[in-house]
Amino acid sequence: QLVNLADEIAYTSHDVDDGLKAGLISTEDLDRVRLWRDLYGKVSGRGLEPELARYAAVRDLINLLVTDLLEQTSRNISGRRIKSVEAVRHQAQPLVEFSPATARKHQELKKFLYENMYRHHRVIRMSEKAKRIIGDLFRVYTKQPKQLPPQVAGRISTAEPAARVVCDYIAGMTDNFALEEYQKLFDPFTRV
Repeated sequence: QLVNLADEIAYTSHDVDDGLKAGLISTEDLDRVRLWRDLYGKVSGRGLEPELARYAAVRDLINLLVTDLLEQTSRNISGRRIKSVEAVRHQAQPLVEFSPATARKHQELKKFLYENMYRHHRVIRMSEKAKRIIGDLFRVYTKQPKQLPPQVAGRISTAEPAARVVCDYIAGMTDNFALEEYQKLFDPFTRV
C-alpha cells in the first residue's frame, strides 16, 4: 500500500514538473487544479522567478502529499488499534491512504494530467516511437542473437529461451542505451 502511493506521489509530482519544463502544460493550465493553484499561489506570491516558483511548488506538492499520507495513515493505525503485522494483514480497508480531502484534490490533479499531458500529441508520438524502437530491438535480437553481447547471448539455452533473454536485456536498458543500440543496428552511418 505504501509503495503504491509513494509511486503515485513521485509520478504525479515529477510529471507536473516534466510537463511544465517540456511546455506540454503551463502554470496557467494548472491553475484549474485546486491543489496546484493553492501551492503555486503561495510560492509565486514571494516574487520568485517562474522557474524557481515551479520548483518550489513541485517541492511543496511532494511535501504536502507525503505529510498528508503519513498523518492519515497514522490516524488509521491508531483508530483501528493496529498492534501487529497480523492485524495489518486482516484489514479489509487500506491503512495507507490520503485524507479524503487530499485524495479528492490529488485525483483532480491526476485527471488533469491524463487529459492534458498524457494524451498530448507529443507524448503519444514519443510513446509510439518508443514502442517501435523496443519492438525493433526485440525482433532483431531474437532473429539473430549473435548481435547480442556475448555474455547475454551465452545465457540462451533450452532452459532460458532467446525471447526471455532478449526481454530481460531490453528491460535493463536505459533510454539512452536503447537509442544508441537502435542507431548501431539500424543507422548505416553509426559505428557499431
